Amino acid sequence: MPVTGAFIVEVGAFNLQNTTMPRDYYEVLGVSKTASADEIKKAYRKLAREQHPDVNAHRREEAEAAFKEIGEAYGVLADEDKRVRYDRYGHAGLSGQDFDFSGVGGLGDLFEVFFSGMGGSGTGQRTREQVRRGADLRMDVTLTLEEVYAGVTRNLEVPSLIQCETCSGSGAQPGTQVQSCPACRGTGRIREVRSTFFGQFVQEAPCARCGGTGRIIPNPCTTCRGEGRVRGTRNVTVKIPAGVDEGDRVRVTGAGEDGQAGAPAGDLYCFIYVEPHRQFQRREDDVLYIMPISFAQAALGDKVEVATLELNEAGEPIMSEITVPSGTQNGATFRVNDKGFPDRMGRRGDQICIARVMVPTNLTERQKDILREFAEISEEYPEEHPRGFFDKLKDAFRVD
Repeated sequence: MPVTGAFIVEVGAFNLQNTTMPRDYYEVLGVSKTASADEIKKAYRKLAREQHPDVNAHRREEAEAAFKEIGEAYGVLADEDKRVRYDRYGHAGLSGQDFDFSGVGGLGDLFEVFFSGMGGSGTGQRTREQVRRGADLRMDVTLTLEEVYAGVTRNLEVPSLIQCETCSGSGAQPGTQVQSCPACRGTGRIREVRSTFFGQFVQEAPCARCGGTGRIIPNPCTTCRGEGRVRGTRNVTVKIPAGVDEGDRVRVTGAGEDGQAGAPAGDLYCFIYVEPHRQFQRREDDVLYIMPISFAQAALGDKVEVATLELNEAGEPIMSEITVPSGTQNGATFRVNDKGFPDRMGRRGDQICIARVMVPTNLTERQKDILREFAEISEEYPEEHPRGFFDKLKDAFRVD
């Protein structure tokens, strides 16, 4: 069934199905454990550029794995709460178990934490709901810079576990009923009281008869075999807001796998990738554009139309006019206001156009004679190139 969920933009990534212990996240980004948020962000951006699959077509699979690992590390270290848990407990601290005993009551409850890992009578129900809740899913979504500029709505076909239509998710064959487990009385937990020298201690464990579900299905559905869910495809409409960046993720609530026996569905996480552009490059909320101009335009001045990332209804770039003054030098910059990417407050950056003077080639003899005459009349010979020009050009395209 189609799903249109509320979305939340989050920075970073996480691995939904880790089969091996991931590397240390600080090692992945090449930063120290005392690195600042800015240092982590710069390291992530640098590595993301180097390992982007589109830049490493000759080793795409290896680059994709490295790119995802970099995004996963950044997703944790860029989040203050997750970083604190990671620094304290390592990768185990990201599984949702914070080992926080603040809610434990007396000494008996504390021993129950160590013996059963449950922490009290009320946590058995909560753990069972966590088990039955649908799993979160991940989809990679690649955008163009134009789509990042304007925002886009994508319709995704997501492979997922969806509710069985035969039994409506109950797991029981139509016409039959699901029964409460008589062993645990529907709680899914078995409590055992032990008497020791120190007193009585309570140990709690999942019910062996019902597998911790609290339910018994005498006549399982033949379609889903009592699972209540089947493999299928879910159509999800996700609205990706303008201004997202490489490594961001958009969460669609309730668009993950359906839960068991009516439990809540998981969420869908859309991980954002951005295609490199031939003409534009992003720098924070600004966009950089190389603006080619002729030698005559640079010397005499002119009005030049430049493309922007904004598209019209026909999908063509909307042009913006720039006044190039006479005597414009190679590398001069011109700013088109409000044609960059929006920040979290909706304020847009600018488009920065960098002049590139095109030296004429394949001159005719007449053109050469005119230039020779111009050189003789002007009696101007360029001195040493102004120091720092190429440095400025590199800075303009450097994305920290």
